[in-house]
Amino acid sequence: MPRQRLFPTCRETQSLLSEAQDHTLPPLHRARVKVHLWTCTACSRFSRQIHLIRDAMRQLGKD
Repeated sequence: MPRQRLFPTCRETQSLLSEAQDHTLPPLHRARVKVHLWTCTACSRFSRQIHLIRDAMRQLGKD
């Protein structure tokens, strides 16, 4: 298995954020995402957008 870097790339982070919408990430992956989000404005914005979209979809399901 290839060794993972401590700081994931934006592409890796966005993929993990998307995966986290459907599954609980393992602790190491959650930590890597959190570290990346502390330093990357673009991925932080992407994360907020994913949560907004998911919340909107939940609200549509209640109607």
